[in-house]
Amino acid sequence: MDDFRLEWMRNRVYDLLDVGQNDVFEELIKRDDGIYHQMISEYFEGKTENTERPLMFYKLVLEQDEEVEVECGGSTSCFRSVGL
Repeated sequence: MDDFRLEWMRNRVYDLLDVGQNDVFEELIKRDDGIYHQMISEYFEGKTENTERPLMFYKLVLEQDEEVEVECGGSTSCFRSVGL
């Protein structure tokens, strides 16, 4: 990253949202032909339509159920749903 402001923001977002993957922010700013990079840059430059508009980041955590086969004695198999 060549913009220290983006590095600073990335580090704050990672710390505050407890993000363990190092490439998530870079993926965000490259997504959709760099529109999010442009939006963040305009925010830093004060070029947004409303200068009092906040810039927000959030983390979405999804639980997945997985069906696991476990032995229940004898030759009978049981299935149990496990939340991941």
